[in-house]
Amino acid sequence: MISLARLGWSLSVVLGVVTLGFTNGLAIARPTSLLAGQHQLPLANGLYLFGESPQPQQIGRSYIVFEVHDRKVYGALYLANSSFDCFRGTVGDRQLQVTVLPTYEEEPYPAEIDLPSFYSLRPLSASDRAILAACKAEPLPIATQTGS
Repeated sequence: MISLARLGWSLSVVLGVVTLGFTNGLAIARPTSLLAGQHQLPLANGLYLFGESPQPQQIGRSYIVFEVHDRKVYGALYLANSSFDCFRGTVGDRQLQVTVLPTYEEEPYPAEIDLPSFYSLRPLSASDRAILAACKAEPLPIATQTGS
């Protein structure tokens, strides 16, 4: 099990089940419904939205919006109607290997996101596209620029 907590965000990877949550700074692990997804893995170039819920914009539910280009990825982890954390990284066979650039902290941290543990959603909303545009413009910290 890998568990990362950053100012209320939690990312837990347990035997292929990922739960991303925010509850008053407490990490809460709960089972996530598995969906093989409408996308073949690894992902082709394009825009993607995955969620903890099969419906977008559900309060208290986690979402991942990202763009893939030549197996490189950038995007955001967010809760509906809340803040978001940008990330950059690469696409693996079943997961994203990323460096999260937290909104409220200075230090980026590594994370793996197991995509088959989330629902594949379509289409991207205007809000999803705005979050993605903000993350695309986000400069990489100096510490992570040398490794990519």
